[in-house]
Amino acid sequence: MQKKNKIIIAVIVAIVVICGGFYLYASHSVARHVPGHVYQYTSVSGNQKAYMTFAKDSDEVVVTPSKSKALKANGSDSDFQDVYNSNSNSGKWNYEAKGSRLTLSKTQDGKVSLWQYNHVLAFGKKIRSGSFTYQIANAGQGVDHKSTNFKQIR
Repeated sequence: MQKKNKIIIAVIVAIVVICGGFYLYASHSVARHVPGHVYQYTSVSGNQKAYMTFAKDSDEVVVTPSKSKALKANGSDSDFQDVYNSNSNSGKWNYEAKGSRLTLSKTQDGKVSLWQYNHVLAFGKKIRSGSFTYQIANAGQGVDHKSTNFKQIR
């Protein structure tokens, strides 16, 4: 009977260690996943999509409703800068990916708006955030506890 209990305990410990390791990896790997990739973002209501192309070597990000522009920006460094600069009349976007957070900021007319995605899990071609906080210039701030998903398309 004791041998059987030891085996059960060993299996449970192994499962906890494996699941904990997976969670630790996924919750702290967003900084390795986003640079140089294009993600499709679907709004929490599910009715709008945006595409985000994250720069490979800087904190810039192209945010656009146009999938073709996002994919073009991912072609080369000069393509990225061309698309980024052509979209700059509607604001300049930057990002910071650190730990289990992904923060997007938009600077327009000297005012900054922020979206911080919290409790981010990044694994494979998907990023999931359990909630996000926002602070929009001239519009207010708040917290949304709905899950947000990003899907890598390139």
